[in-house]
Amino acid sequence: MSQYANSPVICSLIESMNECIDPAGSIDDFYRLAFNVKTAQSFGLDIWGLIVGVNRNISIPPDDIDTFGFKTSPQAFAPFNNRPFSASGARFAAYKLSDEHFRLLIMIKAAANILHATAPNINKYLRMIFPEKRVYFLITGHMKGRYFFEFIPNKFERHIIYNLQLLPRPSGVLIDYRESPPAGIFGFSGTGFQPFNQGSFA
Repeated sequence: MSQYANSPVICSLIESMNECIDPAGSIDDFYRLAFNVKTAQSFGLDIWGLIVGVNRNISIPPDDIDTFGFKTSPQAFAPFNNRPFSASGARFAAYKLSDEHFRLLIMIKAAANILHATAPNINKYLRMIFPEKRVYFLITGHMKGRYFFEFIPNKFERHIIYNLQLLPRPSGVLIDYRESPPAGIFGFSGTGFQPFNQGSFA
C-alpha cells in the first residue's frame, strides 16, 4: 500500500531479500567458470568437451607422471617400488587431463571441426597448436602431403597427433609424418640445422 512505500522496515526487508536472490553474481560466475572457454574450469570445461567432441580422460600417461616398466621397453622406466606401473597398453582411459591441457585440447578440436583443410590454413592451425615449435605441412606430390616436425613430440602431443588424429587431413590426400629434430641433421644456413660433419643430411 502506498502509505508504506517508504517504511524503513519494509524497505530494509526488500533490500535484504534482493541481495539474497540477486542473480548478477551467479551470472558472472557462470560466464567465468563455464561459458567462457578461456577461463572455464572443471565442470565448465567438461561441458565444452562434450560440445566439441573430446574427452578429458586419456589412455596414455601425461608427461609429469613417471612410471615403472620392463627393462626391454624403449621408454626409460624405473624399477620396482619407485613409480606406478605404466598403463600405456590399457584399453581404458586411465589418466585425467589437467584443466590447462584439456582447454588446449578443446581449442584444437574446435578449430579442427571448422577448418578448411588447405596448406596455408593447416600451417596457420599448426602455429596455433605448437606456438613455440617448428612444424609445418608440405605438399609432397599429387594428392600427397606430409606433416614435418622439427622436434620429438611429447606424450600429450603424440596423443593429439596419432591417437586422436586431430591434425587436418584434406579429402583424398595421403598423409605421412616425419619427426626430425635439428640437433642431429645437417642443413643449410638459416634452417636451424647443423653444419658439416655434425649431422646426417635431411
